[in-house]
Amino acid sequence: MSQRSTLHQLVLFLTAADEDRFAEELLSRVPELRFVDTADQESTPRPQFRTTLRECTGRHVTIVDTRIVSEDRFSEDYVVPNPSGRYWVYAMVGSGLANLLRCVPTDGGLLNGELRASVPTGDLETAAVVDEIFGAARAGGTRVVPVDVETGQVGSRSDRKILAWPDAAGRFDGGPSGVLVNSATARFVARRS
Repeated sequence: MSQRSTLHQLVLFLTAADEDRFAEELLSRVPELRFVDTADQESTPRPQFRTTLRECTGRHVTIVDTRIVSEDRFSEDYVVPNPSGRYWVYAMVGSGLANLLRCVPTDGGLLNGELRASVPTGDLETAAVVDEIFGAARAGGTRVVPVDVETGQVGSRSDRKILAWPDAAGRFDGGPSGVLVNSATARFVARRS
């Protein structure tokens, strides 16, 4: 029987500059956090913990609280060989973990990323660090409002689970750089005060 857990999820729009600020905020709250880059799967024998988000080049990055999961324990408990027999794969959610799917440029703007964590029931340590990670994400973010794909009209109602950090909000404001893109039919700009 699998263990019950609570999923935490937040849609984020972050540029590289925003990621730097987000990582600084994370590490100021929890200095023991480390980053695992999925781009390493094909080039290293096991995951390597990085001290900065900037060191990661892949689209998926796992954020690890080393007070809960050491680098050795991560490799022993969360990593398995890829079914192809080459490389390795690992769990992106679990005790002491959160996952960041990074934003990428797309036609018409910046495609969203996501911050996710699955907190096992009763795991108070993971719940506390996930609160810190999501608190950091919310602290730097601005709510967004929808943009009608057909007319370009900007709506007024924002969603509390979709946030843009300052550089993304300023650059992808409906001008030449485009908008914040969630899908072919879901586009956003930062909410104006």
